[in-house]
Amino acid sequence: MSYPFQTKQSTMRTYHSTARIGLALMIGTLALALFSCKKTPSTIGNNLIDGNNYINAYHTDTVQVACHSYCDSIGTKNVRYALLGGMNDPVFGLTQAGFYTQFRFSSSGQYFGTAPVLDSVVLQLSLANVYGDTTTWQTVHVYQLTDSISSSETYYSHSTVPCSLIDLANGFGFRPHLKNVQLVVGSDTLTQPVIRIPLSQEFGQFLMQIDSSAYQTPDAFKNFFKGLCITCDAVGQNGSVSSIDLTNNSLTLLQLYYHDATTPQNALRYYYYVTSDDNFFNHFDHDYTQGSPDLVQQLLQGQTQLGQEKTYLQSMGGIRTRITFPNLTHWADTLGHGHILVNEAKLILPAPPDIDSLVFTAPPKLVLIGFKEDNTTYILPDNYEGENYFGGSYNAASRTVTFRISEYIGKLILNKTENHGLSLGIDGASYNPYRWVINGPEATEGRRMKLEVTYSIVNE
Repeated sequence: MSYPFQTKQSTMRTYHSTARIGLALMIGTLALALFSCKKTPSTIGNNLIDGNNYINAYHTDTVQVACHSYCDSIGTKNVRYALLGGMNDPVFGLTQAGFYTQFRFSSSGQYFGTAPVLDSVVLQLSLANVYGDTTTWQTVHVYQLTDSISSSETYYSHSTVPCSLIDLANGFGFRPHLKNVQLVVGSDTLTQPVIRIPLSQEFGQFLMQIDSSAYQTPDAFKNFFKGLCITCDAVGQNGSVSSIDLTNNSLTLLQLYYHDATTPQNALRYYYYVTSDDNFFNHFDHDYTQGSPDLVQQLLQGQTQLGQEKTYLQSMGGIRTRITFPNLTHWADTLGHGHILVNEAKLILPAPPDIDSLVFTAPPKLVLIGFKEDNTTYILPDNYEGENYFGGSYNAASRTVTFRISEYIGKLILNKTENHGLSLGIDGASYNPYRWVINGPEATEGRRMKLEVTYSIVNE
């Protein structure tokens, strides 16, 4: 009975002895560390670095910046939103937005019966957003395509496809609203905003008379019905552009309402819709001659030096801004034997005080990319650091947009990247209807475009 007790007591003695030894070692180590700390840290490694090689931090916002606006054309095929509407902007002039699209049938083997009678045909468009003045009446036109939209071809903001000259909508007027009203259509109650455009009876008859063999495959159907072009007139003042969710298959529909002559009391409906497998593209027309004198002179008359005062951005294949830093690659030469390390470089873009309004608001985000020698573009290295670092979002409080381009500027100074400038535009320009004005680097009222650089000089 005493054996286990004696073993435990022996173990406890061993533990206390080990603890005393560990404590002694810890105290000795601490004393040695304290003694060592009395040496001056600045002397460590002095024999490895030249005494004249020090790093000094500096800051400047006087880097020369040059910029001007230029017209842009962009690919608009199968983008996020189709755009529809007309705007009359006192700064940017007239804009008309429309789109071309294919449709597919909702069910194969469709047969309308032996005695179908057309009641109506309606093009219903799901309304995702509206930019501009929603109180302005819009006049919409719908034309049937006479040629196909190619699945292999690239379509741009200026592209077209041949159409019939017959307006299926007969100049239908509407005002876009985003209110979720309880709109009852037949047996459906719509809780999301839509635009409903009645089309001609002749077009409805055309759809009902398509041979039943066309309802076997989507491609066969598109040989009979190639699609529609939907566009709006220019407006006299303000106006708006609507963003259409074209592939929302529950709301964007081409709908046939009909009945059979033998049973007129039975209302029937058949519909067509658009999917991501179908082809569609946006088309935009701009008349900048109706814009402000400053814009006309800079954009149309070649007076690019006016961009130093004010520069312009518009989506929808409209306007971008080219920005360069002419003397930056020679900056290092002015420092003698100094070597520049860029700690941070920020491009700050302020808006003039009177440019934003309740009608034409600032875009939520801008994009900045680099130019190559052949005027093609590339993604800036700073962009890969993520949006929180790179920037580009509109700050409503300061009414500015800021980009952090430290790595790009650093490479530019060291001649490690091409110095062909930057291209500034509006994010999602192929499907967003925004516009904006920016003060240039020589703006008279103080808030100027500028490049702020924090850098260090390493003397060699």
